[in-house]
Amino acid sequence: AAPAAAAPAAASSAAEQEEYDAAFNLLKDGYRERAIKSFREFIARHPDSPLAGNAQYWIGEANYVMRNFRQAIEEFSKVGKDYPASQKAPDALLKIGYSHYELGAWVKARAALNQVIARHPGTTAAKSAEARLAKMKKEGR
Repeated sequence: AAPAAAAPAAASSAAEQEEYDAAFNLLKDGYRERAIKSFREFIARHPDSPLAGNAQYWIGEANYVMRNFRQAIEEFSKVGKDYPASQKAPDALLKIGYSHYELGAWVKARAALNQVIARHPGTTAAKSAEARLAKMKKEGR
């Protein structure tokens, strides 16, 4: 499924939005490596943009989709560290949990998923974390 475009958290310049959209379209069209490069360039040029947290999230997501789970964890972690107020922070933490799950790191997966629920109660990410924890319990993990 193609990723859904996220609305910016605050006003960004038309040029920033255009640059972000170009990178996002690369990702949507399946050009993951090119999208990663474009999102990295966007963050380097616009580190304080309201879209920077989203850009960092999509770098993690591209790695996740390519099954580069260790790199995905590193990239998703930057969302929470560098952009804690980002609307993508709950999803980034969720994907850290999913990535640990894919690597078979059950304790780390469980810890990340429980953090999603504790830090972002009632969100879609929290509901997804609860579902994954239930799946893990059913699997005996």
